[in-house]
Amino acid sequence: MDRTVPAGAALSNGLISMKGTAMDKYHVYRPVLDLLGRSEGTDKGDGYNETLGYGIMLDGRVSKGKGTDVVLTRMTLDQVDQMQTRMLKDPDNSRLNSSASGRYQIVRTTMRAIRTTLGLTGSERFDRDMQDRMACYLLGLRGIDKWLAGRLHIDTLLLNLSKEWASLPTPAGKGFYDGQRASVSVDDVKRALREVRLRHMEGQPKQVEKVPVPRPTVPHEVDEEVKQKTGLWGWLTTILGGGAPVWQGCSG
Repeated sequence: MDRTVPAGAALSNGLISMKGTAMDKYHVYRPVLDLLGRSEGTDKGDGYNETLGYGIMLDGRVSKGKGTDVVLTRMTLDQVDQMQTRMLKDPDNSRLNSSASGRYQIVRTTMRAIRTTLGLTGSERFDRDMQDRMACYLLGLRGIDKWLAGRLHIDTLLLNLSKEWASLPTPAGKGFYDGQRASVSVDDVKRALREVRLRHMEGQPKQVEKVPVPRPTVPHEVDEEVKQKTGLWGWLTTILGGGAPVWQGCSG
C-alpha cells in the first residue's frame, strides 16, 4: 500500500483497469478534490495547468489583460520549481507573494516539502496524477483519514483544511487568513465530506459473512450397521439425539 496518500486513495496506482472499466484511484477523495478545483477558481481556468492569477505572474513584467499560458502537466517537478521561483520575483506578485500552481494551487514551499517526504527526484511530471497525489497527501496530513476513522471532529478537520487552502472556510464560515475570504460555504465542504465518507464506507466490508457448512452425511454402510445393532428405536434416538423429545411429540 502507498503510505504517502490517504488510506482510501492508496488502493492502487494511477488509472487502472478493472474488468475493462477505468477506475480512479482517488475516487474516494474526488468530491473534495473537485470542490478545491471550484473553490480555488482553477476549474474555470486551465485546471491542472493553471497558475496564480491565471498566468499574469509568469512573464516577469506588469501584465495587462490575459496572462501567459503554460502546460504544467508536461513539466517536471524541477521545472515547476524553477517557474515558481520566477513567479515570486514577478512584479505582479508583489502583494500576494505566492507561487500557487496547478489545480490545487500548491505553493513552492509546500511542494518542496512534499517532494522530500515522498522521496521524489524532481524528474517526475507534474501531471494530473501527481497533482491529485499531492493534494491527497495534504488531505491526509490535515487529518481526513482520522476523521473517517472517527478520531477527529469535523470542525477540527474544517479548520485544518482552511489552513491549507485559503479558499475553504473555517467552521465559522470565514477564511482563516486575514484579507482572504472563503469562496465556498461550510455546507459545501460538509456536503463533499459526506460524499467522501459514503464512498469510503462503500469500499469497506459491511459484515463478516458466515459460510454455511452442510452437515456431514452418514455413509450408507455406517447407517445400515447402526440400524442392525440398535434396532429401529435405537436408530431413531441416535439420529434425533434422544428418545424423550420423540416420545413427547408422539404423545401429544
